[in-house]
Amino acid sequence: MDVLRKEINSIYEAQFLHSEHLDPDIIEASLHDVATSVAVSNDCRVITDASADMCWIVGGAFAAALGLQPDSPITNTLQQVAVRKIDSSDEDIIYNRLHPEDLVEKRMLEFEFFRFADTLPADSKLDFKATCRLRMKSPSGEYILIDNSTRIFRLSPAGKIWLILCCYDYAVGRDEPHDISPAIVNMRSGEVMPLHLSDRRLNILTTREKEILNLIRQGKLSKEIASQLGISVNTVNRHRQNILEKLSVGNSMEAVLAATEMKLL
Repeated sequence: MDVLRKEINSIYEAQFLHSEHLDPDIIEASLHDVATSVAVSNDCRVITDASADMCWIVGGAFAAALGLQPDSPITNTLQQVAVRKIDSSDEDIIYNRLHPEDLVEKRMLEFEFFRFADTLPADSKLDFKATCRLRMKSPSGEYILIDNSTRIFRLSPAGKIWLILCCYDYAVGRDEPHDISPAIVNMRSGEVMPLHLSDRRLNILTTREKEILNLIRQGKLSKEIASQLGISVNTVNRHRQNILEKLSVGNSMEAVLAATEMKLL
């Protein structure tokens, strides 16, 4: 259940990084830089390569406490920090721990951030980051508050979005927010641009799609739904397919579960 993944991947694809020469030594140097920082901060950081379907999770004590500790240690100048390479551009090992409502809004924030950054001149892309506060499930099954930030870490030679850095750490305040408190921050000027995503999350599904999904939850078949709503079976099935695509699930039962967890119904 990872809505908006396609939209974010489309932004990566629009960078046309396959047409550039991307030096692998820059990736290695970036991993070393992040590992050195994590050795000091003890948080958890993820480097995503927008040119390939992969990311690296760099974990300190925070990652170990939450059971996210990667399993392949590398050595830096301060101490051993664990790094795990994931054959996916998404850190699912972390995303699967996020509260479903928060995951949807985080995805919306990422999409808005990358779409905004993509319009900036190359010399300004690194000046901004997206910030939010998330609920993450601990090994004991309790949700704890996490501060998260996402920024562009390295540009391609043509000034396109290439390496992305995502940071996770314990939230300083413990008051649970009404939403993820999403914002885009100009790190050079200090300007904060708050975003309001809760209403948009609730509108991921149309009124008709919610109506149909509620009837599916009641055990209704497409033929019965069509009769009750006065529409064709083909229209019902088209709505069902749209629901599956929007919620990134494989079948109607998964769609009902996902929509319920996200409080869309």
